[in-house]
Amino acid sequence: MTLKKNLGKSTVWMSLAASGNSVISFIIFIVLSRILSATDIGLVAFALIVVEIGKIIVNAGFSQAIIQRMDWDNAYASTCFYLNVVFSLIVTLVIVFVVTPLVAEYYEPDAAPILKVLSIIFFLEGFKAVHEGKLKREFSFRVIALRTVLASIASGVLGIYLAINGFGVWALVFQQLTAQVLITVVTVVSAKWMPGIEFSLIHSRQLLRFSTPLMFAQLMANLGSKIFEVLIGIMMGPAALGFYRVGGRALYILQDVVLKPLENTTLSALARINELELQAMSALRVIRMSCYLIFPIFFGAAAVGSEFIIFAFGEKWALSGEIMTLLAIGIAPTVIGQQINAVLTASGNSRLVLILAIITFVGNCVVGLMMIPFGLLAVACGFAARTYITLFFNLLFFRRVYHIDISYVLKITAPSFTSSLIMFATLMSLKLIVGDKLPIALMLPLLCALGATVYALSIRLIFKYETKLFFNESIDLAPVKMKPLLGTIQRLIKLT
Repeated sequence: MTLKKNLGKSTVWMSLAASGNSVISFIIFIVLSRILSATDIGLVAFALIVVEIGKIIVNAGFSQAIIQRMDWDNAYASTCFYLNVVFSLIVTLVIVFVVTPLVAEYYEPDAAPILKVLSIIFFLEGFKAVHEGKLKREFSFRVIALRTVLASIASGVLGIYLAINGFGVWALVFQQLTAQVLITVVTVVSAKWMPGIEFSLIHSRQLLRFSTPLMFAQLMANLGSKIFEVLIGIMMGPAALGFYRVGGRALYILQDVVLKPLENTTLSALARINELELQAMSALRVIRMSCYLIFPIFFGAAAVGSEFIIFAFGEKWALSGEIMTLLAIGIAPTVIGQQINAVLTASGNSRLVLILAIITFVGNCVVGLMMIPFGLLAVACGFAARTYITLFFNLLFFRRVYHIDISYVLKITAPSFTSSLIMFATLMSLKLIVGDKLPIALMLPLLCALGATVYALSIRLIFKYETKLFFNESIDLAPVKMKPLLGTIQRLIKLT
């Protein structure tokens, strides 16, 4: 199977699975949010931030090293595995004996036992990291997709059962553990590989040279994306963090559905391209397609944020709806940034990825500390502004490696961005005119239908040539079974 077909098929599998998994997990989260309090959600949310950071150190970028390596080598993979196990032990000890007391002192004492129990995840993550890398390099995204859906359903049912029966915050804890156990088991079994009794010092040095900058880049990127929540939790308390987390939850779901599939498959595909020029052209095509599909989704989410949160979670979470609107506006630049990071990683420029992550982290720290005294809405607004500012550095580094002008990247993203802004302005104007005259159950589908119509008309009438390019590239990369559907859509809007 060709690289283009692998990328297209893998992206479809990851998109379908992410969609199904996200819908399932989101429904479960809605049910749990209606049962549990903002404080319960805030307690687990903070612990999970620490866990996500620890998981990055456990993985140490070795999974990406497995993907990036052209040929499979058992000695290399076994070395990765044992390094992962060692890292998982170190991280667990640090979290339990160093981080947990700090969390109890500066955040909330009730979060300490939660974090200790969730530390089990580090061993599970370390055990499966290389196996997951093997599946990704073989484009076995169908397995990765199905295991995620299975884990989401099983752990979600358990979480709801425990919440209904009065387990409170521990319902969320055991939900997380169950999901990780199932994902680990399915990954290890599906990879059909076990490490040999071999450890290479030469391979370990190669691994650490490649993976250390990447690990720190991922660590800084994760810290950068979560620093707002960390600061909110420490300075404003678990309840405030709960409101902020609910406001961002729908967006996390959307990111899982529309961003992560491309992020996961793009690295695997671009790593197989040796020429820088071909890597750059392929990355630009993915960026164009991503923006056409993703910009309207997030600007649409921004427009319906308040109505959606009240409808799904209830009136007690109304503040989270306003937070969702502001956060969604800031997602657009990350679409471009993630694709640039993927192509820089694929080309071996992990140090540049690290620098970009540090810039993002510092920017978020500065903005977060400046905005927290003004409340949750100010923090969300600051996040949105920061994403647009730091995008400049992503574009700058992309130009440095691939010699592509920043203006050209902006040019290929302008049609979808402008059309999305037109859609957003139209929907917000309609909301001002209609006000509270229509029930939310009717207003939501009306806004969604109008938004889709306005965006389609904009890209068809104002940016006809650019949209034709988008369809041609999408059909070229799409799996065979999806080509007729895309071709039919292209003919319907007369862009053939």
